[in-house]
Amino acid sequence: MSCKMVDQSHKCTCLEGFEPNSLTDFSKGCKRRSALNCAYDIFQNFSGFKLPDTSYSWYDTSMSLVECRNMCRKNCLCSAYANSNITGEGSGCLLWFGDLVDMREYNTGGQDLYIRMPPPSK
Repeated sequence: MSCKMVDQSHKCTCLEGFEPNSLTDFSKGCKRRSALNCAYDIFQNFSGFKLPDTSYSWYDTSMSLVECRNMCRKNCLCSAYANSNITGEGSGCLLWFGDLVDMREYNTGGQDLYIRMPPPSK
């Protein structure tokens, strides 16, 4: 779930490809509309975000974004990745495992977050 600040309040919605866990209680978060299949998953870029809580994450400051993607792709438990340092062209690697919690969408700024998604339907 992503929350966007609007006039000192926030509106929370599910990201594209996700749906609410409960139609009556948005605090229960979101789930993917389609199941993942590690061998065929893709990573979709979501731009302009405050990155999720890092309680269940791992980082390496020396890796490139391509190396980060490859490491996440090889681990089926990896749910998303991003640059750990966004200065210049970006560097470093952050990997998330499990649910992505406490995301915020900004009108301007923010970071790119690459989330594991099922492949598009044919």
